[in-house]
This record gives sequence, C-alpha cells and structure tokens, in this order.
Amino acid sequence: MTTLDEAQQPPAKRNNKPLIAILLISIFPILAAYTMFFTGVGVPADTKNKGYLITPAVNVSVLLEGDNASVLNDWQTHKKWRLLIPVQAPCNQACQDDLYTSRQVHIRLGEKSTRVQRIAVSLNGAQSDQYLADIAKDHPQLKNISVDPNDWNAWLAQTNLPTELDAEHFYILVDQEGYAMMWYTPAIHGNDLLKDLKHALKFSIDYE
Repeated sequence: MTTLDEAQQPPAKRNNKPLIAILLISIFPILAAYTMFFTGVGVPADTKNKGYLITPAVNVSVLLEGDNASVLNDWQTHKKWRLLIPVQAPCNQACQDDLYTSRQVHIRLGEKSTRVQRIAVSLNGAQSDQYLADIAKDHPQLKNISVDPNDWNAWLAQTNLPTELDAEHFYILVDQEGYAMMWYTPAIHGNDLLKDLKHALKFSIDYE
C-alpha cells in the first residue's frame, strides 16, 4: 500500500546523460571524418585528398533558384555527391577533358555510382545547351543546368576558386548537403579523383 508521504514525493528526474552520450558517440565519427577529409588534419600524407580545398565552403542553392527550382528540390530530396562541370561555348580541350575524366571515374565507381551525379553547368545559354545536346549520347548520365555567367562568377567570387575558365578550367565536388568542397583541374589524374570520391563515400551516409 502507498503511504501518504510516498504519494506526495515528486517524481524522480529522468537521467538523460546516457542518451546524450549515445548521440555524441554516433555523431562524433561523422564530424571527425568530414574534418579529416576536407582539411587533411589527422590524415597520413599518402591518403590526403587530391583536389584543392574550397575556402570557404559555399552552398550551390543560390545557383538553383528561379528556373532551376525543380532541380534544387531534387537535390534536397536525393542527397548525392555531385560533380559540377562548367561548360562554355565552345567547350575547349580542358573542358572536354573534364567531361571525359569525370565520366570514366563515374563508371569506375561501379555499384557506388548511384551515390554520385555529374552535372554540366551550361554558362552560355543556347550555345552551350546545344553543345551538351550534341554530346548527350556519349554522356548519358550527365545532367544539365543553365546558369547565368554573372551569377556563376558572383558565386565563385566568394571563394578561392579561379573565375576565368579560359585560364584554368576546373570542376567542383559538392557534398550531400549542397556545399562546394573541392575543386579539380585537368592536371589532376582520374585515379586521384576516384580515390577522393571513394573516400567521401566511405565516410558519409548512404541515402540511396
């Protein structure tokens, strides 16, 4: 039988410390992996990322407003790693090399290729759109978005990325949350890009 004194006792406070500890244990490895991958801190020299770190990391959502709103919605729904490949008209040799290298690396990812998407960023309207249409058979998995070159350059100006593609063509690795993290030039071998992608996939959540 419950006594009067027992009935008047306040309920015992719930101890949330074990739950907090479990959450920290779950989150810490992911944060540590991201820090190691994108800064190289704590990573042996022979396994450091091969691309160039973008500082600061910027989100691509600003490029996907307006006409690309449906694309933005798809990106937020399907969390993939993405390679943004800017395409001008004409697409010079460096531009073509980036399209070819990224395609071959995407194929070599095998069953993990579904977690990566290649995006051609058309910067010259109808001219670059036509070029991408002409090469579609050779790049069946390549997705296209059109971006005003002024918006593209303003976006790049926030970072340490070069703004003149004619001087140094490059493509960009974007993480699953839409942040541009690394950039690559044709001088970086496809095997190096493949290593970086495999590393990124290994230390990130598989949403597919």
